[in-house]
Amino acid sequence: MRKVLMTAGACATLLFAGGTQAQSSVTLYGVIDNVIDVSNQGGGTIKKLQSGGAYGSRLGFTGSEDLGDGLAAVFTLEMGISTDTGVLQQGGRAFGRQAFVGLAGKWGSLTLGRQYAPQFYTLAARWNLQLPNTFR
Repeated sequence: MRKVLMTAGACATLLFAGGTQAQSSVTLYGVIDNVIDVSNQGGGTIKKLQSGGAYGSRLGFTGSEDLGDGLAAVFTLEMGISTDTGVLQQGGRAFGRQAFVGLAGKWGSLTLGRQYAPQFYTLAARWNLQLPNTFR
């Protein structure tokens, strides 16, 4: 009798646990932005590779975990990388560009940590820049 109850309890636990699993996603993204600089300064031509011509090279992770009832936990970790030397940008800080966590829902989002200023998102929308969507 005791084994039957334990088996029934284990099956019930699996049944209910299967129905409460949440959706989660993590996205790896990045930009490699290099410039070949050729300049003539009187004495001869100088050619060199430089990192960060227009956008700045970066590597990032962004993700979300569905918590149910339209609520999601979100995060972003993004670091700047000098692709010509391999050195971390933003003063050598790992994830110096962005590092935040928060909650997102139908009402909007609340995030805490190092992140871009609101003006950045306003200008990005105006210029139709493609940004990773953390809150999707």
